This record gives sequence, structure tokens and C-alpha cells, in this order.
Amino acid sequence: MKNPLLNNIWLSSMIRRGRGVGLLLLFLLVACKPALPPGVLSESEMEAVLYDYHVALAMAETSNGDYRVDERRFELQSAVFRKHDITEAEFDSSMVYYSSDLEKLNRIYSHLNKRLEREAEAIGANTSSDIYADLTSEGDTANVWMGRPLYVIKNKMQENLQMWSQTCDSTWLMGDDVLLRFTPTTFTRDNLDAMFVTLVVVYTNDSIRGKTLTLTHRQTPEILISDTEGWTPRTVSGQFYTPAKDDPQQAMISVINNFSLIRFHKSQEWRAEKLQALSGDSIPADSLAVDTLVSAPVSRADSLHHRPAADENRLSPSELRDQQTVDRKINVVKEKPYQPVRRNNNRRGTNNRRR
Repeated sequence: MKNPLLNNIWLSSMIRRGRGVGLLLLFLLVACKPALPPGVLSESEMEAVLYDYHVALAMAETSNGDYRVDERRFELQSAVFRKHDITEAEFDSSMVYYSSDLEKLNRIYSHLNKRLEREAEAIGANTSSDIYADLTSEGDTANVWMGRPLYVIKNKMQENLQMWSQTCDSTWLMGDDVLLRFTPTTFTRDNLDAMFVTLVVVYTNDSIRGKTLTLTHRQTPEILISDTEGWTPRTVSGQFYTPAKDDPQQAMISVINNFSLIRFHKSQEWRAEKLQALSGDSIPADSLAVDTLVSAPVSRADSLHHRPAADENRLSPSELRDQQTVDRKINVVKEKPYQPVRRNNNRRGTNNRRR
């Protein structure tokens, strides 16, 4: 039997070794965690800066002062940088870093949207003004967006185009209308460049409808495609595009989130009337495909004056010709009008002078 004292010494040493191994593993995990590049803000710092940045943008858009919107926007952005004791270069570097990692940027904007909603409710703002905010994927009017929650567009080659597409399931019906909504936020030093947003609907009959919106920071980002023909959507797709520029001083980053793809069902009465109208437009059967004439063997000589007994009411070609109205010509002979003979007065005068 082992000595209890030795067992206690052995057990305490193992516990100390375990603690040491745990501390070593924790140190290794912290050391292996990738550090932020120099001049890049942390996620919490970036969230705080972006909160004030969005508030500044809203103030610039709703300003009624004597300043132009772009000048007011620049002044408020500079005030945000001074408040957080950062430079514009640090903010730009942080945006470039987080825009390359969509998971981190989406996490920042998820917290940011919740904070903005809480602050709006605290001051008594109506946060439920969006009638589509609480829609689900079911119902006659539903939010059926299945794409990414966030897209980043840059005016840099190979990063200035983002595309998305989704297939319509059995919940889509004939005549459905489609509305695309989103929230864009653009970060740039100079004036904003235009961004082109396209929405395309492909139907089961291979018909295509599409619209393109030239978006600036002063426009409402909505695109609606309506259907009056009764077509059934098969796929819905779209893209975000901005022209690329080579000058780093004109760099632009657009963050697009809060997506909604609203599907509107027509009423059952409308679909029933459309189905009835479409069924009524079908081509009737060709009546000439069935020979209704009595196929009785009639010789060519008898065909002019003889009718088969089975069809006494049918007229022969000669009888049809005789019953047709004929325009008869009437020859009217017109007498030639009297033409008086003109006398030569000069000649008569000459003869009188001779006499």
C-alpha cells in the first residue's frame, strides 16, 4: 500500500503541472491570434466611429442651412474624426481592412443597426415606419430575400461589381410583383460617384423584365418590377456596379445592407380572370381539316348539271355562277360636239384689198 503522504505530493505536483499547461495553452492562443495592422481600429472602436459617422451623414442630408450638402457632409465627418481622436487616413485604412473581411464588417453593422434603433426609440422616433420591416417569407406580401446580408462595392477594378441570384420556389405565383429595397452607405473623400443597381426577373416562358437604377446618396433605393401579363417568375437576380478608378485619392467604398426582396401576390380573382382569358385565346380547331362534302363519284361531264341526291341544297358551279351578280356594261354613244369653222379674217381682208 502506497504512502498517503507520497500520494498527496504526487497529486499536488500534477495539479501544478496542469495549471502550468493551461496557462501555456492560453498564452499560445493569445499569441497566435492575428493582430490588427498598424493604424487600424478595433471592432468596438470602429463601431463607435461608424455610429457617429452615420448620424453625421443623416444630419448633412437633412440640413437646411446655407451650406451645400457636400460641404456640410465634409465638415461633420471632420468633426467625427476629431471627437474620436483619429485621422482620416486611419479611418480609411480601417474601412479597407474591414471591407476585406465581410464577416467582421457584417458583425459591426449588425451591432450598429441595433444601436441606431435603440437610440431612435429613446428619442421617440418611429422605428416602424417601414411597412415591410416585419415581413416574413410567407403570406401574400412576403420578404423572400435569401442572399448575403451585406455587400461591399469599391471603385477598384475587380471589386466594383457584385452580383446575386436566387431561384423562385413554388410559393411564387403568376403575376407576382417584385420590389428590391436596401440601405447603402458610401465612404469617400470626394463627391459620391454614381452606383448602378439592376434587378432582373426571368419567367417560366423565358420572358425577361429588368430595370436599372442610377443611385446616388440622395435617392431612395427601391426598384419595382410589375407584371400585368400573368407570367410566373423563375429566377430573380441583380447586380451592383460602380465605375472603376485608378486614382487612390478618389477611392470609394459602398456598404450595402438591410436587404428586402418583397414579393406581392395578385388576388385570386385576378389570377382566375387571367387564366380564363389565356384559355380563351387558344386557337380553335381548323374546320377545313374535316371534309364535309359528300364524296360521291361524279363524272366531269355530269358535274356541271347534276347534283348528288344526298345534297339537294348544294348548288353546282354553273348555278353559282348564274346566281352571282354581274356588272353589265352599257355602251353609251356620245355625239361629237359641234365644232364651228373658224374663218381666216386676215385672208378675207387681203382679198378685199386686192379688189
